[in-house]
Amino acid sequence: MKGRVLFFFLTILLLPLPIAGAQQVVLKANLQAAISNPFYGKSLARLKEEVERQSKGTLTIEIAEKLFRDEQVIGAVTSGAVEIGFTSSTLFADRVPAVAIIGQPFLFNFPALVRAATGPGSEIRKLIDEEILHRIGLRVLWWQSLSVNVFFSKGWDVADVGLLKGKRVAVPSKTAGGLVARCGGIPTALSVEGHEGAIRDGTLEMAMLALPGLQSQGLWKVTDTISYTAHAPVEMFLVINEKAWQSLSLGHRAILADAARVVEGESRERVAKIETGIHAFAASKGMTIKALTPDQVAEWRACSAEMLDEYMERGGELARKLMDAYGKLRTDPCCTGGPSTEVFTRR
Repeated sequence: MKGRVLFFFLTILLLPLPIAGAQQVVLKANLQAAISNPFYGKSLARLKEEVERQSKGTLTIEIAEKLFRDEQVIGAVTSGAVEIGFTSSTLFADRVPAVAIIGQPFLFNFPALVRAATGPGSEIRKLIDEEILHRIGLRVLWWQSLSVNVFFSKGWDVADVGLLKGKRVAVPSKTAGGLVARCGGIPTALSVEGHEGAIRDGTLEMAMLALPGLQSQGLWKVTDTISYTAHAPVEMFLVINEKAWQSLSLGHRAILADAARVVEGESRERVAKIETGIHAFAASKGMTIKALTPDQVAEWRACSAEMLDEYMERGGELARKLMDAYGKLRTDPCCTGGPSTEVFTRR
């Protein structure tokens, strides 16, 4: 009899523990593109899959396609209209000016440096995430790469920054516009959907956009040259309303955080493969991809140098801390080099 009782208790102990807060919880997530979008669409779908797998269905994510546009996402998540949303880091910079460090030209201009700066353990990321939580009440779950900014044109390139002078250029943000203006071009704010038409009809001569715009916005049809400046990464943040986060059980928070780490790692690898595919696509269309030499990077930095001074003034103490963290990162073995193996010759 005692043996049977002991066996019963041992069996109970070996059973899997129920997930805390076993009642089903649903988080609504906005997606301003189709679920098939190879960047944040697939990433959000994977997050849903991973969260529901780990939680055994007690925590679910309901994806609402095209409920809110990019510029509406921060307000929608803050208000609780949806619990989760993706949007561009440039839109957060409107509320937390120091976030604009991500778009400062030629600070983060090669892959190893971008990965180190945006990784979960980065001091730069930690400072930005904490400030967004403190100032806006949104918790950053992960940073999503959309590749890097480049210039698209027809018949010439702007690796030599002097060739930018007088050119009318579509730009995706204030910081991007500042770079073009400082270096002699004429920036024009235009939605990405309008870039192809504006270049086709001659309204604009160039477009600065994330590299995937070559295919997603049909720029291969109206341009034949990519000036691969890679002067700034294009990053989006996936955020959750902090009140919604705090309402979750500890078990569900742990699952959501772990799933976000898993999917973020996958998304970085997927973007790297997509970039390789875009280069191959451009080559198949006979396009020229012009990389910058160290001397040319120096010229671009020279004409845009005042932008960093202005950034430091606007960003205050947080900007100073971020630049200190950046300085430390550039002494790390991962990040002491640069985007090119060519030798810098101008003194």
